[in-house]
Amino acid sequence: MQAQHGVLIPPKQHTLVQIYNFDSLPLIAMNIARIGAQTPGMACELEAEFFNDRPKNKTKGSEVSAVVGFGPMVWILITPDAPVRGGFRSLDETEIGDAEVPATEGDIFFYLSSEKEEFNRILADKIKEQFGPSGNLIEDLVLEGGTHSDIASEKEEVLLDSSGNLDTVQSSFVLTQKFNSDANFSCDLPQHRFPYRADSELGAYTITFSKNPGKLSDYADDVPHPPVSRGLFFLPSLDLLTSLRMGGIRMGSLAINAKWKG
Repeated sequence: MQAQHGVLIPPKQHTLVQIYNFDSLPLIAMNIARIGAQTPGMACELEAEFFNDRPKNKTKGSEVSAVVGFGPMVWILITPDAPVRGGFRSLDETEIGDAEVPATEGDIFFYLSSEKEEFNRILADKIKEQFGPSGNLIEDLVLEGGTHSDIASEKEEVLLDSSGNLDTVQSSFVLTQKFNSDANFSCDLPQHRFPYRADSELGAYTITFSKNPGKLSDYADDVPHPPVSRGLFFLPSLDLLTSLRMGGIRMGSLAINAKWKG
């Protein structure tokens, strides 16, 4: 089983992060999950067209990373009879210092990274077209530069192993946080940190990884600066994404009919 391509490698030169919420989510959750699961394949197909001037000695797939994650409510809806382990749930509104911090939001998360900013936007537009009017884009940030953890060297802390559920091996969790300040503080968990500019707004955006959503929850409530937005997402392995793309999770303990097996 393999992790999603963009989880273990550092971001490319240009990164685009998008987060969506959806109207009538219980009615369309499986369709939303299938569209999300198609994203890595869509990125590969688009890459073949977009980077056709790439030197022949370049490794196929090296130009693009496309990672998709699902929010707690989506994952509960598409695996209703499987327990959600380790504290993977939406985080409530809280306070840090004297500032209010919003609850985590987002039904689906996209982390698109490539050598060309234009490519990221073209791919994002194709995803948006698939979602149609039910998709509400609540985060849309163009990112560049920053500091990045060597996640490949810390994958034991990032990727789920076989000690929990065999169906989720090589999957992970991610916490996103947007700060309206530089927010330059240390983090013990693997993390990508980007500066961002949106209109006249300057700040920092962090993407923090762990195999334990409880650690992400604890970290989210213990940062020294209050974020203005935050999200918590499950990053399925490529095998799980393949199951979703083929029409839903149909095998193993995550299957809809799992409780009737055996």
